[in-house]
Amino acid sequence: MSNQQKIILLGAGGHCKSCIEVISDLSQHSIFGIIDKDGSDTKNILGYDILGTDKDLDSLIKYCTNALITVGQIKSPAIRISLFERAKMIGFNFPVIVSHLSCLSKSAQIGEGTVLLHHSFINSSVRVGTNSIINTKALIEHDCEIGSHCHVSTGTILNGGVRVEDRCFIGSGAIIHEDITIGSDSIISAGQVIRKDVPCRSIVR
Repeated sequence: MSNQQKIILLGAGGHCKSCIEVISDLSQHSIFGIIDKDGSDTKNILGYDILGTDKDLDSLIKYCTNALITVGQIKSPAIRISLFERAKMIGFNFPVIVSHLSCLSKSAQIGEGTVLLHHSFINSSVRVGTNSIINTKALIEHDCEIGSHCHVSTGTILNGGVRVEDRCFIGSGAIIHEDITIGSDSIISAGQVIRKDVPCRSIVR
């Protein structure tokens, strides 16, 4: 326990609970507490205390220098990006969090602040950017590139060579055919099968 590094979770919703389940099973980090939004009356989540709001980060870094963005991302990554950039400016570090139930290729590269949730599968030569969510049972095949501030949702399948640019949302159960590019700031709704490139700022329903 003494070798564990403390980490603060920034966001107190459902995604936070999923991240707690991952982090609490790992030996690398112990959860110092959780940051919630203004006006919330939540006191703790799964036994971990709410420490305050993002306004308190300047004082909290004295006690804990690691953080993870645990706000979810569906309609927009704006809140996740804002929290990430603010915490980085203050001086927080953002470790990569990898579930012990996930499969991560030794040749994959994962950016800071990205979380791999239970049973996600990251195959050879995959690259994932910063502050992204690879959610439960997502399958990312060889040579895929995922940008920063993306959410690859539960049960998605990205076939070989897929490129997902920054700030994209890929909905649950979506299937992206091989060598397809999803342009930045796009939303792919749940269950979609994508067989051709998707331009930037698209919504595919």
